[in-house]
Amino acid sequence: MATVSLPLPPNVLHDQPQELTFDKIATFIGGNGSGKSTILKSIFDEKLKGSLYEDLKVVCFSSGQNESYSERFAHYLNTERKDKRALNLDCFYYDKSLAKLLIFLSTTGNQNGLVRQFLRHNAYVIESEFEEDDSTKISFDIKVDKAYVSLVEQAQKEEDKGNSDVMTNKAYHLTLSNFIHTLVNDSYDFSQSLDLKTIQLSQSKLSNVSFETDEHTSFDSKIMFFTQAADNDYFVVKKSFNLEFVKVDGSSGEENKLLRLEDLSDGEYQLLFLYALIDLFDRENTLFLFDEADSHLHYKNIDRLWEVYNKIEGSLITTSHLLDSIAKAGIDKLRTIERGEVQYTNSSFKLLQRLEALSEVEETQYKIVSMYKNIVVMDHAHDWEIFKLLLKKKLSNDREYSDEIIENSLSDFICLSISSGFVEGQDKNTFGDNKINWLKNYERFLTTLKTLNKLKAKTERVFLICDADEYPNNLIGTTENPFLVKGHSFKATEPPKPSKKNTKQKTEKDSKPLKKVVLLSWRRREIKHYLLSYTALGSACDEINRYYAEDCQLKVGQNGDIGIDGKFNSYLAKHPSSSVKKIVDPYINVDGKGFCIEEAQKYVNKIIPEEISNDIVDMYKYLVEK
Repeated sequence: MATVSLPLPPNVLHDQPQELTFDKIATFIGGNGSGKSTILKSIFDEKLKGSLYEDLKVVCFSSGQNESYSERFAHYLNTERKDKRALNLDCFYYDKSLAKLLIFLSTTGNQNGLVRQFLRHNAYVIESEFEEDDSTKISFDIKVDKAYVSLVEQAQKEEDKGNSDVMTNKAYHLTLSNFIHTLVNDSYDFSQSLDLKTIQLSQSKLSNVSFETDEHTSFDSKIMFFTQAADNDYFVVKKSFNLEFVKVDGSSGEENKLLRLEDLSDGEYQLLFLYALIDLFDRENTLFLFDEADSHLHYKNIDRLWEVYNKIEGSLITTSHLLDSIAKAGIDKLRTIERGEVQYTNSSFKLLQRLEALSEVEETQYKIVSMYKNIVVMDHAHDWEIFKLLLKKKLSNDREYSDEIIENSLSDFICLSISSGFVEGQDKNTFGDNKINWLKNYERFLTTLKTLNKLKAKTERVFLICDADEYPNNLIGTTENPFLVKGHSFKATEPPKPSKKNTKQKTEKDSKPLKKVVLLSWRRREIKHYLLSYTALGSACDEINRYYAEDCQLKVGQNGDIGIDGKFNSYLAKHPSSSVKKIVDPYINVDGKGFCIEEAQKYVNKIIPEEISNDIVDMYKYLVEK
């Protein structure tokens, strides 16, 4: 399917319209209360109103009972009934009370569908020679109350007056009449109410009923009829549904066993429900809204669900809190939601923030970062955002490097937050130990996955970028790279060597999992030292400069890479972090919340390019070179 551009109406958390662009599937992630479900509800509401999405059929699912969806959909059905359009619906919401019905309609209506395939795989179905499902049966209570009898009587009077546009001539009533005459009482004429009666349906029985339609519809008329019939127990008492399968025992001498849907696990129950929705409603013009559809699912079932998602004909917006599901979705499909707004900028930073909030489990982190070709490991995730802001500003007058070009060149990078682990006075080989230890564990993870053929990781290069802290300047930088840490012979973790008896078995699987790994350091103490600028800080610089010698002062139009002694400006390079943070933090932080990308952008905008160190551009060129 081509890229979808979907207008999003204002919602209760974000009062402005938005545009969501995605390729068939978008997965919303965000904290509780961030507005993921709110956006889905706003889409659903607009479709019910008929004000947007005229060309789309919308099918909504929410894990568990959701009163707001149920009430809105019930009101919609009632309006459609009054306008006599109820069998040509184009917006649907189903909670678990209708799961049994939909699963039954799917297996009896689509022998090659997901539901029937699931039942076959688990030996829950017996098929006839005509490939009908002979074993799945559904029972439920039906009734016709006095209110409906009165409506029929009134319609008949209208028809006697010559008015043919009455409910008794519409598809719902004609189907209801066929249903009762075929399965309950062939002489029933709606002159009196029909007392509560339990019936049981199989595929063969259902096929005897003629289901009428008023107009052409994209979906099976059986779905349309039962959706209306079960609304507020209009004809079918939906709480009475009971679905039975047959557990086929392949061993000789054993009888097959009856199995109710409730006997399945919560995960199987939910997976079948989702399969039924896709079987029944998947069309090129269908938009599925699945709110936490992966809840209760085992990770293997999450894998199966995503295999199905990726094959649908329509489009899908889903929400998730589960890291297994987020990993299966892939970076391109993820959209971070904050206060009801879809976040497009700084996605990797916001994504990492969200993932850190979801879990501290390293293996989960490994799965996520393995989706990126390049990993940058810095002391703080926001260091990467500061670096990009400075880079764009430094190159703002260079036509070869627009913001879009820079973002595209870094789109396959993700930044992790891991401290360097350097303590002054310790041996130099301890520099960057925390980052290196993370890398060794990550390489073992990649090697294991490659050996087991469980995950195709994309990662090729890892850049460990440390804060210099008190590390000596003369140990940072080589003729090859000004940021390379000297005296550190870094080697990727080797996989286990084969025994002498099996040396011939050594294959590509035994090679290092990563193509490039380097240990780097900023030449200044940390990234915030690169934010010091006379122009941006204004009068604050006069107060700062009072305490420092000429070669340590901030000056207009100078980036501070070297002082009057031909070396690093000592203030900008190695001044204590506490003092620099005291100067810079008020410009880039928000009280009580810490680093703020929007405030940092405002501050960097005040810096003139000449006052930004060449280190920023040199680091960028090293990262993106092939």
